[in-house]
Amino acid sequence: NVAAVLPGSHDTLKDEYVVYTAHSDHIGVIKDMSREDNINNGAMDNASGVSVMLETARLFVESGQEFDRSIMFLSVTAEEKGLLGADYFANNPTVPLNSIVANVNLDMPVLLYDFADIIAFGASHSTLGETVSKAAKQFDTEQSPDPMPEQAIFTRSDHYTLVKKGIPAVFLMTGFNSRTEGEDGGEVWGKFFAEHYHKPSDGLNLDINYEAGARFTNINFAIGKEIANADQRPQWLEESFFGKQFND
Repeated sequence: NVAAVLPGSHDTLKDEYVVYTAHSDHIGVIKDMSREDNINNGAMDNASGVSVMLETARLFVESGQEFDRSIMFLSVTAEEKGLLGADYFANNPTVPLNSIVANVNLDMPVLLYDFADIIAFGASHSTLGETVSKAAKQFDTEQSPDPMPEQAIFTRSDHYTLVKKGIPAVFLMTGFNSRTEGEDGGEVWGKFFAEHYHKPSDGLNLDINYEAGARFTNINFAIGKEIANADQRPQWLEESFFGKQFND
């Protein structure tokens, strides 16, 4: 794992942390030496997420603003081996666990189309859902509900190791609507998943939409700013499963 911290400026809130996570590992090479290219590069999974996190960090540092809470940017390893890096951090945190107020996780944003909405897995469980919606609207982007709840994706990425410790989190991805007339974002997303996910073709040869990447980054920056400067830390909703587990 690799972590960097931007210290907060508030006398007391600087001891609380907003944590961004993105996993830096992928699945290595495929054991088929007959192929000319057998390296799984992982452009979307998860170089895109790490790139967004690094660019979000740059925006925080170069904004010239001060933020009440501290911001941690955490690149975790061995996600593909079973969330091992994130699990290690959750059980061996570099800051007190109860000082982490929220986790924003970036795992495989598919930046191949001009998305018009975002999906925040876990948004319905905490006040972070409102935070995400507010941030997205600043960039003419809607928040859509989970389009595949039967897959329980909220339980399947690095953030969930912190959720199990009681920390509210959201896992962000590009939504299925496109700003481009005649383009079906869900179809582009589905084609990537069917043809390139965990394959050598997930590389820079893909038609990456860098403007979409910039917008996705700006939304993430806005989410972090809102959390960092809010008077109250994010809370689990009372009616949520996690609210019933963790709220006093």
